[in-house]
Amino acid sequence: MVEDMPMWIHIVFSFLAASGFAVFLNAPRKTLFISGLNGMISWIIYILLVRMDVDIMLSNFFAASSASFLSEIFAIKLKKPTILFIVPGIITLIPGLGLYNTMFYMIEGNFQLSMQTGASVMFASGAISLGVVVASSLFRTYYTNKKKC
Repeated sequence: MVEDMPMWIHIVFSFLAASGFAVFLNAPRKTLFISGLNGMISWIIYILLVRMDVDIMLSNFFAASSASFLSEIFAIKLKKPTILFIVPGIITLIPGLGLYNTMFYMIEGNFQLSMQTGASVMFASGAISLGVVVASSLFRTYYTNKKKC
């Protein structure tokens, strides 16, 4: 399983995947390292939580929340749009293998396993979305109130 790989592989390849996706999105050069770092941090949080036997949905939620929170900070510090950091930050969390397996099971005619895998993928995706929304909303509320004081 993915969780059993050495941590250095997770660190290197999550950084490369996130920064590569930032390149794909035509992010400015000076944001590529930070985008890769954000994706790496969120993936490491996810892997550590999964290794501690935390539920997959909670692991996705906390990892996406951290990516969103860091994205807000990076956006303020670098004076760039938050989306430049959020998308590469959560791209490593997207359950691509689960999506593939859902379609594979459906094509094979194993509809029960397809629905089970598809539901798991939908819940994981929902946890990622909820993590981004909650963390971003809390950060922006705090930051807005801090500016008013």
